[in-house]
Amino acid sequence: MAENENLNGIGLGKFIAWTLLTFGICLLGAIPQWMILCLFAKGAVVYTIGCFFAAFVMLLCIHLIEPLKYWRPCNYVAIIVCYELLTVGAASFLMKWRLLWSIAVIVVALLCLAITLFICLFLICTGFYMNPFKLAVVGGMLFVLTFCIEIMNTLLSWWYWQDVAVGFFFVSVATLVISHVLIAYHSFAFLVRDDSVLVAIVLYIAYILFLIACRLSAIYIKDNADQSATSASSDYDESTPVDADYS
Repeated sequence: MAENENLNGIGLGKFIAWTLLTFGICLLGAIPQWMILCLFAKGAVVYTIGCFFAAFVMLLCIHLIEPLKYWRPCNYVAIIVCYELLTVGAASFLMKWRLLWSIAVIVVALLCLAITLFICLFLICTGFYMNPFKLAVVGGMLFVLTFCIEIMNTLLSWWYWQDVAVGFFFVSVATLVISHVLIAYHSFAFLVRDDSVLVAIVLYIAYILFLIACRLSAIYIKDNADQSATSASSDYDESTPVDADYS
């Protein structure tokens, strides 16, 4: 057995190649669907959000039920169904929007994921990182903090609560991706080829979360710009003298 192979005879480079290839296939299959829904879908937001919810229920079943995780072909059928539900569900955040802006959000989300994976590579090469399981807990706590900030946005009046929440959401997704990659790296000796598909699906889910965060950021940036323009117009109207009517 080669030195870079695990107990199941899978090399680290081959495992990474299969993972990235599967992720690339998922992305290439999703982008045309998003473009079609962005251009032609009307009034389907309720159904697509329902698909998004069903996808995470299916993902939970995959991780809890062993045959859906490793027993072929049930595992591949379950993963394909989960993938399609995620893809259609994510389209909710791109529909009823300009196609060019949707493409820009798709590219920026991919760039965010690429930067996160580069950070993973840097941490693995240097070995300078905390326990990946503790890091996963930190990512989960950041999700909770995001939820708490959204509650603060409901209770207290401050225009930029949602901007802060999206910022924490970005960091939480990146933290969870880094922790998952590090856990997979430390558990590589026991992984099988099917695990590369599961890791690719996790990366795809992280990409979709980045996509949602980028879309929400675009909404909040537009709202902030409109609010600033309204405030500036209001200040100008108040400072402009009004001629008195002496007739």
